[in-house]
This record gives sequence, C-alpha cells and structure tokens, in this order.
Amino acid sequence: MSDSNSGVIQGVYGNLRHPQRTGILGLSLGVSLAGVPFILVSIVLMATGRAAAAGVVIGVGVLGAVLLVATKRQGRSIYGRTMLKIAQRRKEKSGKHLYVSGPTGFTPDGATRLPGLMADTELTEHIDSAGHTFGLLRTTGRGAYNYSVVIEARPDGDALVDQDSVRHQVSHWGGWLQSLGQDDGIRGASVTIESAPDTGLRLRRLLSHERADGGPEFARIVTQGIADEYDHGAPEMTVRLSVTFDGKTFEANKDRGREEMATDIGDRLPGILSGLYSTGAGIVQACTAQEIIDFTRVAYDPTTAPAVEEAQMNGGTNLRWTDAGPSYAADLFDYYKHDRAYSSSWTLYEEPRGTFTHDSLRRLLEPMPGVLRKRVTLLYRPVPIDQTTDLVQREIKEATFGGSQQRVSVRAAQRQAAAMKSAQEETMGAGVARFGTIVTVSVADPEQFRRLNKEIPSLFSRTRLRVRNALANQAVTFQAGLPLGVVLPDHMLLNDEISDFFS
Repeated sequence: MSDSNSGVIQGVYGNLRHPQRTGILGLSLGVSLAGVPFILVSIVLMATGRAAAAGVVIGVGVLGAVLLVATKRQGRSIYGRTMLKIAQRRKEKSGKHLYVSGPTGFTPDGATRLPGLMADTELTEHIDSAGHTFGLLRTTGRGAYNYSVVIEARPDGDALVDQDSVRHQVSHWGGWLQSLGQDDGIRGASVTIESAPDTGLRLRRLLSHERADGGPEFARIVTQGIADEYDHGAPEMTVRLSVTFDGKTFEANKDRGREEMATDIGDRLPGILSGLYSTGAGIVQACTAQEIIDFTRVAYDPTTAPAVEEAQMNGGTNLRWTDAGPSYAADLFDYYKHDRAYSSSWTLYEEPRGTFTHDSLRRLLEPMPGVLRKRVTLLYRPVPIDQTTDLVQREIKEATFGGSQQRVSVRAAQRQAAAMKSAQEETMGAGVARFGTIVTVSVADPEQFRRLNKEIPSLFSRTRLRVRNALANQAVTFQAGLPLGVVLPDHMLLNDEISDFFS
C-alpha cells in the first residue's frame, strides 16, 4: 500500500548504503591516491627528458588500474584473490591452519577450549538487577576489552499477523537498534537464526510422561506411532541475540574489570530485554553460562546434539567452557573442518540494489534439508549518536562528488537521493548502524559444498543482497557467525576509516 501524500510505500524498506570514499573514474579513494606516485614519477621523468621511461610508468599504472576493475569477481580483484591464496599457503606451510587440543593435543593444560580469537575468552555467571542469572563472555585482543551477553528468543513468526502489526514490529526493532547507538558503551549486536534436524528426544519424552498406565491399547498404539514417525527429521529453529559492551574506561584504554562490568550490565540488561518485547521476538531471556557452553559445543561438533539434549533433560551436561571447543580443526581455503563436521561460511559484500520487504529473507531462514546445521547471523554495529551527523554529511559529499564525474547515471542519482534521505531522517532522530550477514552451513561431507556454493547465494535473490565465500578466512568467520559477541573490527589492523578508503 502506498501513501499518495508522502510517496512512501508502506511495508517496503531500503536506503541501505555501502560506506565508501569516492575517488576518480569510479575507483575508491585509496586506489586513486595509490596512483599519485605513478603520476609524480612520470612528471619527473618527462622533465628530465626520459619520455620513454615515463610512458612505461604510465602504461604500468593504467594496466594496473584496468586489471583492478576488469578482473573484479564477487567484489575481489585479481590482486585480492592472489593475496588470499598466498596468505593461505603461508598459513598451511607454517601449520597455523591446524588446531589440535585435548590430552593428546598442543594445549598446555589438555583442555579443548575454543581456538583463534576466542582462545582467551572467559565465561562467568552473574545475576542481574531483576534477579535473573546470565552468562557473561569476556573477549580481549588488540586493546579491546569486550563483554557480551547472549539472549534467547522464542518468536511466534508472522503467520496470521496483519500487516499493521508487522510494520509496528519492524519499527520497534529499528528503535531497539537505535537505542543501542545512544549508548557509547555498546560495541555491537547480532541476531542468529539456527536450524537443524530435530533429534526427537523431546517428543518421545513428552509422550512418555503424558502416557497413563492402564490406558486403552488403541491410544498406546497411536502415541507410539506418532513417536516413531515424527521423532526425527522435523526442523528445529532457535533464535539467539548477543549484545557486546565496551569494557574500556573513559579516561584510558584500560579494562574496567569483570565485576564492575557485570554490575553495570546486570543493571541495564532488564531494560534491553524489555525493549525486545514489541519487536516480535516473543519470550526473551538471557542465557546462562551452561546454556552458552552447550550450544557452543554442539556448533563445533553437531553430531553431539542428541547426547547434549538428552543430558540437558536429565539434569545438565556439566560441561565447562574449556570443554566447548573442538579437539581437531583445520582452517582450509574454502571450508572449515572441525571434529566430525565440515562448515563453510558466506559473507555479505554488496548492499541491496533496491528495496525489500519484511519477509525478503524468508527463503534464507527456512531449514535446509540434508545439512547438519545452518546459521544465519545478522551483525549490527550501531554508530554512536555523536558521530551520526558527520557520517551522513560525509556520505552526501561522497555521493555528490561521485555523481559529478558522470553525465547520466541512475545509480549515482539514487545514491545522492539516499544520502539526502538519510540526512533528513538523522535530523529527525534516526540512528545509523553498520551491518553485515554471515551464513554458515555445517555438513557431514565436504562434497556438498559444490551444490551449496550455488544454492546459498540464490537464497538472497529477493533481497538483491550479494554474498561470497569467506575464502582463506573460514575459521574466524565461523566464530563470528556464532552468537558469542565477537566484534571483528575490534581485532583487525585497519579501522573503519581506513577500510572505507579501499572499499
């Protein structure tokens, strides 16, 4: 339905832009600046009478720029693809792609803790101001001290929900994300929708507990038939959110400490949960430390799901955080081997070229037959409210400069219109957030990735989003796709400002 007065189409969303600094001839600003040395050298050579040498330098520069544009596939040029292959070869040659833990592994204490970025992660349990228990993850690295909580949601879905209610839920979700940006202490948030075949244990347990002794034989046969027919194969969906807080002090880049952060987060957590009630998230509650351990263990070894679920129904698994990781893992070029499963991850590299509706991701979120588990993670990094004005103003300048280099370009005109609309909405109090998407699929046979490499990108067709395989970065992308609060930019060498120069 459209609004004839405002021209706004109800239930249709968009205006998502990829942050970038515009250079000349459609190149990024970083690449354009990289060409300055070629121009200066050519001028010097021409001034000294070496025209031939200047021509060679100019030719090399032009050839390099042409190859950068002409060889781009899935957002990567031939230079980027070559660097990924070289980095993977160096990693495999040094043995850094392998992880072996446990009593026979390389960990000093024989534990099977998580590898990579989360090797030093600590998990503790605390009580919030409402008296509820929550698990707290502490992740450090490159000067970052992040503390994360995990929230489990039980959404009812959008079946039999009218469009007005759906629009209100979307609006409240946007408001919840905006509220995160108003707090300088929040580094990021994520939503993970995971699907896996149901083990059938809960159904069998339910039927067994509800069965009365001495009941009719016919009833017994019917309930047993239900258990036998529907005990496996049905999809099980879980939704978890994570919110990551910055643990650095305001005066200096020092850790505030676990106890102080636990008290602070415990005071704010009930408010964060209450903000989700009107978003369609259903019943929400913070995960305990044991729940975080259990689903992390299943993620690294999906074949343990029945054993973990059965132990949970019989009093708990009693696993420790140092038991949640894999005993063996191999970070290969296009997939990740961990214990008895193989996983491959795809990441978003281009924003949607157009608008989308609230159910555009439905196909992507639906359970996928023939796989062990599938996780779709939406990553959000709210921009602090004191930086949003500068960000939208910069985008207006970049869009104007990019459009001035082309006589007629619908895409440039759309970018300028989107930049102006973002500025208008920002002045009315709207927030700004960076976002990304990770899709991780775990299978029992790596040959299935031949099919999945074509099937996964096609699931984004309705949203016009474009994803690519996380080549040479499968292990870290696997972890970032888990609802454990990993904020990847906090562990990278280049910050957002520098990355935007070359995007």
